Amino acid sequence: MTGTPATSIRSLLHVCLTFGFSPKKFVCIECVHGVKFTFLDRFRCAHIPSHGFLPDHGASMNFSHPDVIPFPQRAISAPVAPTAEPAPSVLVVSSDPDMARRLCEDGQTLGMICRTVSSVEAALQSLHTQSADICLVGVLAAGETVSGLSSQIEQKGWSTQVVCVVTEASADAPQLFSSATGVEHLSQPYSPTTFSRVLAGASQRSRLHAENRRLKRQLSNRNLRDMVGHSQGMQVLRQQVQNSAEQTGCVLLKGEQGTGIDLVAQAIHDSSRRAHRPFVKVDCSVLSAETLEEELFGQLEHEPGGMARHKPGRLEQADGGTLLLDQVQYIALPVQKQLVNLLREQRFEHPTSHERVRFDVRFVFGSHVDLETLVDRGLFRRDLYEEICQSAIELPTLRSRKEDIGSLTEYFLRRVAGREGKPPRSIMIDALHVLQSYDWPGNVRELENMVERACALDWGSKLTSAMLVPWMSKECSSDGPDALPGMTLAEMERKLIEAAFNRFAGNREKTAKALQIGIRTLSGKLREYGYPPRGGPGSNVKAWSPADQTSVPDAGVHDQIDRRAA
Repeated sequence: MTGTPATSIRSLLHVCLTFGFSPKKFVCIECVHGVKFTFLDRFRCAHIPSHGFLPDHGASMNFSHPDVIPFPQRAISAPVAPTAEPAPSVLVVSSDPDMARRLCEDGQTLGMICRTVSSVEAALQSLHTQSADICLVGVLAAGETVSGLSSQIEQKGWSTQVVCVVTEASADAPQLFSSATGVEHLSQPYSPTTFSRVLAGASQRSRLHAENRRLKRQLSNRNLRDMVGHSQGMQVLRQQVQNSAEQTGCVLLKGEQGTGIDLVAQAIHDSSRRAHRPFVKVDCSVLSAETLEEELFGQLEHEPGGMARHKPGRLEQADGGTLLLDQVQYIALPVQKQLVNLLREQRFEHPTSHERVRFDVRFVFGSHVDLETLVDRGLFRRDLYEEICQSAIELPTLRSRKEDIGSLTEYFLRRVAGREGKPPRSIMIDALHVLQSYDWPGNVRELENMVERACALDWGSKLTSAMLVPWMSKECSSDGPDALPGMTLAEMERKLIEAAFNRFAGNREKTAKALQIGIRTLSGKLREYGYPPRGGPGSNVKAWSPADQTSVPDAGVHDQIDRRAA
């Protein structure tokens, strides 16, 4: 019988009462080397052995006491054997067939899975098709080196550990194959104990290295979760981001407007060893030469009492982290020269102490134009271009990866639903066809804005093509000139404002914040639409009148709203 002791007692009492036992009888459970059931009354007693449950006596179970209820024998489950780790795999590389055979036999004696190749090139091809924990190197052909094999393995990111078998005549073997080169040496002749110890240590390092890389990939995947898409271009981009995160030099991100330069720069920072340090962004397109210099290096601020204090610049704020200089093509030539010296010396002059201060910042540059063309035209310094082009990443456009539009749309719909506090909308097939037929001059940012605006005008649970078409540019749609309905910009503006106003139940502060406009601007537009003044009776509810069918406000501020929303 299984279960807790209390449950077992209650079950036995229930059985006793069912079979008409006297209430003077008792049930006692004693746990000594198993379970013992003893039924007692005033005159008689019966005993069931304590070594497990009742033994199997066949179909008829006869006991001396008639009140004893036989219980089924408990099935004895076989012990579960621990899962054994797979045997280490060894790749033997030697141009000497006898030595390769001998090393392979020694490895198989230890229970390892061995295979042999005769050259370094064959070893690389074999590792590319089938991984190995250990690469055991013997005699190599002329022109082949162990260091070359090790560097190729390290460059490709494999966890294979290289062990080189050398003779005692090589006095400089420990220096040639030290741990600094990633190669361990095994002197020949060797004892079985030494051979087993060296290969066991190499196998353990290989598995630790593989586990470390696996955890890094998991961490990188979490950091790249906002880079939505499964297309080939996005897979290449994620790999480039991971490779750049492991480096320390400058990175140049090239892409059109709306491709997400700031998002990729953030992913590089989060995947690097600087992830725990600040990530600072500077938009160079909105700063003059003097302002940009003050932003980077800091400035003195004079307080009302005549005291001056130092305002730290972005270089100090990003110390130990990453600094993104977006729209780098707008930097003036004098500041470009300062950047060249800054990148080469890794020092800058402090504005208060005028001392040369060393900093530890990784630079990421972003540009929406071809900098090499600007260099040829004399609008960008060639030495700065060479400094920032140590690693360049080209961001794919949305029109080049339209297979990702469905995933991106669902991602933006979930974000909108999170802000609204309701389930996400489902995208209809016709809406997906319309999105995939569009050319997307604004790339992912345009798609995000389009989804948010379409959801702001409709309270339904589905995203349809009728909700998206009004926000598409007629020149960029491939559905022809009849793709847009007859709605003017002023009508779109009014529809957007009223939809947001109704969504926030007439709260003007929340509506203005959602539309990113001033509350006075919102009140003025609502007044034009026939709403009562702010604070008056019914100011959040508009009474319908026939004039509403024809009253259309001026579209003068539509561009301003569109720019702010974008």
